[in-house]
Amino acid sequence: MSGLDLNLEPDDVDMEDAELNGSEPFFCTQAAQTEVVDESQDPLLADQGGQGGDSNVHSGRGQQFNAAPPLANPSTENLNTTTIPTTTISGSSNPDLVDHGTDGVAPNEEVASSPQEPFLGMRFDTIEDAREHYNAYAKRLGFSIKSNTSQRQPFTKVLRKQQFVCNKYRPPKTEEQIQEERVKFVEDVSPVQLDDENGDGEEVGPSKKSKSAGVKRQREKTKQTKCSAKMFVKLINNKYEVTYFVAEHNHPMCVKPSLSKYLRSHKGIPRDEREFLKCLHDCNLETGRMMTVMSSFYGEECFVPYDPKAITNLRTSLRKENKEWDIAETVAYFAELKDKDPGFYSRISFDEENRVEYIFWVDSAARKAYTEAYHDCVSFDTTFLTNQFNMPFAPFIGINRHGQSFMLGCGFLRDEKEESFTWLFTQFLDSMHGLQPTNIITDQDQAMRNAISEVFFNTVHRNCRWHVMKKANEKLGPFLGRHPGLAENFNECINESMSEDEFEARWADMIAKWELADHETFLWLKKYAKYWVPCYYRHCFFLFLQSTQRSEGFNAVLKCYINPHNSIKHFVKQYEKLQQRILGKEGHNDYRTYELEPETWSPFPIEKHALAVYTRPIYHRFRLEFALIGCYNVQPQGNNFYQLVPNNEKCYPYGARYYMVNANGGQFNCECCKYERDGLLCCHVLKVFTHIGVDAIPEQYILRRWTQGALETVVQPTVLAKDDVMPEESRQKLRFANLSTKFVALAKQASASDQHDAIARRHIREMTTEFAQLNKVKRKRKTTSASTTSNAPEQSANPNSNRTSTSAPSTHQKPSSGPTQIGPAPPPTTSTRQQAPRSAPGHVPTAHATGVVPSAAQPAPATSQQGPTTPPHSSTMAHSAPSAPTRCKPQE
Repeated sequence: MSGLDLNLEPDDVDMEDAELNGSEPFFCTQAAQTEVVDESQDPLLADQGGQGGDSNVHSGRGQQFNAAPPLANPSTENLNTTTIPTTTISGSSNPDLVDHGTDGVAPNEEVASSPQEPFLGMRFDTIEDAREHYNAYAKRLGFSIKSNTSQRQPFTKVLRKQQFVCNKYRPPKTEEQIQEERVKFVEDVSPVQLDDENGDGEEVGPSKKSKSAGVKRQREKTKQTKCSAKMFVKLINNKYEVTYFVAEHNHPMCVKPSLSKYLRSHKGIPRDEREFLKCLHDCNLETGRMMTVMSSFYGEECFVPYDPKAITNLRTSLRKENKEWDIAETVAYFAELKDKDPGFYSRISFDEENRVEYIFWVDSAARKAYTEAYHDCVSFDTTFLTNQFNMPFAPFIGINRHGQSFMLGCGFLRDEKEESFTWLFTQFLDSMHGLQPTNIITDQDQAMRNAISEVFFNTVHRNCRWHVMKKANEKLGPFLGRHPGLAENFNECINESMSEDEFEARWADMIAKWELADHETFLWLKKYAKYWVPCYYRHCFFLFLQSTQRSEGFNAVLKCYINPHNSIKHFVKQYEKLQQRILGKEGHNDYRTYELEPETWSPFPIEKHALAVYTRPIYHRFRLEFALIGCYNVQPQGNNFYQLVPNNEKCYPYGARYYMVNANGGQFNCECCKYERDGLLCCHVLKVFTHIGVDAIPEQYILRRWTQGALETVVQPTVLAKDDVMPEESRQKLRFANLSTKFVALAKQASASDQHDAIARRHIREMTTEFAQLNKVKRKRKTTSASTTSNAPEQSANPNSNRTSTSAPSTHQKPSSGPTQIGPAPPPTTSTRQQAPRSAPGHVPTAHATGVVPSAAQPAPATSQQGPTTPPHSSTMAHSAPSAPTRCKPQE
């Protein structure tokens, strides 16, 4: 009997039944000492000169307990026990916040499902485990805790005593103290600061309140009642043991479970959910959307164990992480991308004070696409957004063979001055091997125009028509309202002028008709007409656009990926994601072009030819244009000239005018110049084709950039090719999200009655035990694998060594310290005692769950490890369950 710990529960006693019957723990049989020692009401005041593991005296709930004398048997010298049972908690009692201890052994099965009330003698591996258990117990009852006084070792600084108290432990403030604080606050805070306060409970940032004020905002504080509830733990034999505990409170509890998340010690986001929220944050979801997602997992928002403010604080902390190292991390990330993608190009400029001025980067796929096919038109705009450093974001936008927008490079500028644009355009030109864009469209900015004329001196530069018209409407709105018909006359002059001379004539007639010779806005519009009026660019290739709508539309997509408050490194990462999305859509259109066949609009052979040569999105544009041939009638004019006359009042978007087509010498030229602008034939030429019997598009009018052969080589992603397999970390997060939804549905069913609740709790205990056993086996296999790897070099270096001592154990070998069967065990073939009623079939036994501590002198069980596993609380547990012959401790 020397190896038997009398403080532990025997294997044939059902403690749950004993607690329900109110019986005393009859298995503690140690004799009590006659000497009685009282411990102070504040245990920190006692034992000032002792060490962490030299005291055997414990106190609790204001009662006196007799300490047991040390045993004479040396084998039990570490069993410093009292007249109460002790239970070691090796992991947190809240499995949502932390793992099950350092070795993966699950805590007591009752603690895992519903934290039990602390009792004297309860032991914990670490002080964090003690706090987590007491906090979980407090959450179940509806109060908050905090760490109060503590004591450390003089030299090692190891924490040897710690007191946890109720958050209402302080005495309430007197009226005099409240009045003094109120007067002090009014004196220290100016009226302006009081007026600037917002009432939404958010922190006032540096932009809202001066840092020099040095005054904290007045906040609502927790009501104090001088509550005496507390738990005191002390380091005894390398375990933190409960030596003093008071359970009674002098204030009402927060009985609603949905309100416990507002208690201070229960605020916070569980670890798994924190990682999931990081994913949502990276997807640029707002706090409200993230809270909606988590509410769907919990069933209702009131059941989510944290409030939107916690998510907002998490997002703020993620943005502030290493903010001061953002540039250094960005440079390192650029180097990492360079290793993965040798064609990646990046440049960063610093000023004299080593501050970042400009940044530019572009991947190899965009560089290849630009130089081979897509340098004919570029859209550039800086009106999108800025980052957290207030640097304007400047993307270069191109158009691929499917008519999709994609980024040809991105930049950040300190300001929008001429020298800033000059640096950026120079870096873009250098990254594209000196190939200037044929055409570029930007907003109306004189500094940008000067930089383009200096760097892209061979490029046709056009201003965005939308920006010009927007400024004009802001000034001309009331004036046009007072002159009906002027707006229609103005739009006809801008949209339907086919030549510069025609525009000049129409403009002069409009100015004379409406007497606008001295109007400042119309004079300004005429002064800059050559930069934005369409007739000046009807022979230039601008790809279905007359404004920076490509950049505007791309910016709208970019807002779904990027938040202006995020770091530059986050911008770069989101740039990669967006490029991958563009490549994915490009692949989808490739599949549509090669594998799918839509129904044609008409039986004309020329439409079938267009379906065969163009990419699918461009074919749909061609079909829309081809459908307009029914709006015109052909009138031959002789000498291969044909006049197209609208058969309706107007034909959108060409208006009511007549168009002339020249079909001389196999060349088909229309005065609308759509082919020169967009690379597709207009409806006027297509109407002539059907009139004279042309059944296929002439080869010279099939622009290569609109076909599948636009690029000589396929543009590959900038990352290495991988199998279509989700990473394990992402799979874990996805499983967490799916299981959360399913468990919420089960929780609603389990709350229907006490019987439902009992079934749910029983299965929770079983799952917790099986999970712990699975983690234990995985760790042993991992340790065995590591041992094999470490022994391999030694074996090769010493081939004459003993094989038995150097060979690594097989990964399939059963561990000697416990069963390796995972999941429900088969029913036992023989049993000397009936199974306990509360044990479910297939319950995996563990020494921690049953409280069995084999003696160090007990021989190893003879039962084969391939045999059946006996359920817990069986009289044959110590013989049928495989276990190591050494003392079983949960932390080992």
